[in-house]
Amino acid sequence: MVGTLFTGATIWAGPTCTPQPGWLLVTGDSITATGGQHTPPPPADTMIDLAGCHILPGFVDTHLHAGVVGWQTLGVDGAAWTDLREALAAIGAAAAADPQAPWLLCWNARPFRWPQRRLPTAAELDAVAPGRRILVSGVDVHRGAVSTQAMRSLGITTLRAQAGDVGRDRRGRPTGEIWEQAYGEALARALADAPGDPEQLTRRALDRCLALGITHAHEAYVAPQHHERMLRLAAASAPRLSWAVGAGAGLLSPADGPAAAPGGDYGASGREAKLFLDGGDRCAVCLPARALGRLTLQAVRESVVARHPGPLRDALRRRSAVHRRELHLEYLRYTDREVTDLLAGYLEAGIRPRMHALGNLAARQAATALRTAGAPPGAAVIDHLVLLDPATVELVAASGAWATYQPGFITTFGPQIAGGGTDRFLTVLGGRRLLDAGVPLTLASDHPAGPLDPLGNLRHAVHRTMPDGRRLQAGQALTPAEAVRALTVTAAESLGTPGGIVPGHPADLAICDGDPFGAATRVTQTWVAGRRVTPVASRRSLHDGRFMKGTAS
Repeated sequence: MVGTLFTGATIWAGPTCTPQPGWLLVTGDSITATGGQHTPPPPADTMIDLAGCHILPGFVDTHLHAGVVGWQTLGVDGAAWTDLREALAAIGAAAAADPQAPWLLCWNARPFRWPQRRLPTAAELDAVAPGRRILVSGVDVHRGAVSTQAMRSLGITTLRAQAGDVGRDRRGRPTGEIWEQAYGEALARALADAPGDPEQLTRRALDRCLALGITHAHEAYVAPQHHERMLRLAAASAPRLSWAVGAGAGLLSPADGPAAAPGGDYGASGREAKLFLDGGDRCAVCLPARALGRLTLQAVRESVVARHPGPLRDALRRRSAVHRRELHLEYLRYTDREVTDLLAGYLEAGIRPRMHALGNLAARQAATALRTAGAPPGAAVIDHLVLLDPATVELVAASGAWATYQPGFITTFGPQIAGGGTDRFLTVLGGRRLLDAGVPLTLASDHPAGPLDPLGNLRHAVHRTMPDGRRLQAGQALTPAEAVRALTVTAAESLGTPGGIVPGHPADLAICDGDPFGAATRVTQTWVAGRRVTPVASRRSLHDGRFMKGTAS
């Protein structure tokens, strides 16, 4: 069996992913050989002419939430809501359109872009949909709002939570606003009651990954009780699937420790456990003390422009303190000792820790705990690293941890960060700073918090353009080859698997109809283990990163 020969294309080959015209030979499930345009190609059983196309290694998304994305197809998409009034009108319309639904699930709300800077209260939800169980989720899947009937159904006062995770009024009564652990547990309970086959819904989300050229999807959180479901999904030939196991109670609850982690395989990668060191919008950040005045002034200016006190109220409600000329937003979910003990336990059990750390204070905690626990290089992953300073970057580099970076956040959260003035004091989504410090960097989507489309994420990593056309800290841009390498070769290596167009490696390929950094370019073919795969999802619904079936507005 000679194999399949691809000719006429530009190939992003080798460990450096350097593009060059040439040919590629695939035999069975592996890459056999590559050559330049001046090297005679070998004979083959099948020849495929890809003139004008680009062949990239299959994209490896090291951090996404396919399970959540699957459920979103059954809900209402709130991504386009521009303010609280519009959100409430849409929720009321959706409730009227589906009066028998046991839960009304609304997703992707972006309250940080609304003048009010908040989600609806329970009373407001009750007014537009009386007696209904409603859960409105923020796009970051770290905060939400629930109706009174939902609070009763969930037993909102019994949800485990840290201080501030359940919003309360002056009399101590829940307002319907929930954050972090309380939100994660509410989401888990709501989905348990909602109609729909979780396995089928996740399968649809994985098909969407295939249509975009993602050949390996790494689910960033799976409850231990759902491990067997993931094993069944991983039995399919494409895409390759792996996952991290987290707390059984909910996405954002404290980790249960190594004893609760299932044994055996975790799909296409090794055993892994998920820990949340800080939150989403409530991330743990350290700023110079002088930032307090400037950030407050910026919030005042935003309130004036919005003609609403929401931005200022949002800024003043932050849990902050000044320590040694530093302003700390104190949203760490663990003490330093708790993190170190957890990491030591996981490492001893042969389980790789994956730590959510958006803010530099959380990243410092992660890196310091890894060194204290004696973690060897490559034994752990630090996710996100959205806000950084030079000292924290050096700590992360010294820890030897892999890092994931979501360039798509530049469009989702970049305007919020720049609008609040944080970019004046910290490096935002600092891919260049991390790479220059020697941190092994992988790109990921964190979908649905960020856009799923890998080509779009590559372009964000290189161009760093926000929706209004401004570039966010342009000096942090990656080169095209660096971006491709981080989303393919390095990403695969971080999961313990071979990646890249290299002889002997699996023939996982993403074939584009042009330069991957061209705005109109699309993935036209996806190959996994030498076989072209054709998912059932429609192409039109895939490239905007949202897959809702019923948007009410």
